[in-house]
Amino acid sequence: MTFFEDQLKEGVFQICYCKNCNDTIWPPKEICHKCHNRTDWKKSTNLGKIMEFSKRESTYFGLIEIDDGIRVLGDILSSSIPEIGQSVRMSVSFNSKPHYSFLVENN
Repeated sequence: MTFFEDQLKEGVFQICYCKNCNDTIWPPKEICHKCHNRTDWKKSTNLGKIMEFSKRESTYFGLIEIDDGIRVLGDILSSSIPEIGQSVRMSVSFNSKPHYSFLVENN
């Protein structure tokens, strides 16, 4: 189990970055692909924006951009139809694989 997965089990999304290049590394890796230095971690703000979305049965899901341009897929939780560019707050869980949910923020 990796640090990233351990943190997801705790409900924390960590962002991998290179201190030397000041570059975000996604997907997470132990070594920077540019300068080959070891990477480090910082906690996500868990805030993002809806880039794309769709609906399957009664569930909305979509592509969300969070900190540092990282894009992840997940369920969108909203009492109305989501909108492109709408602000969301991410929650994460990890059983055998990561699961991301995004609650639409009231603007």
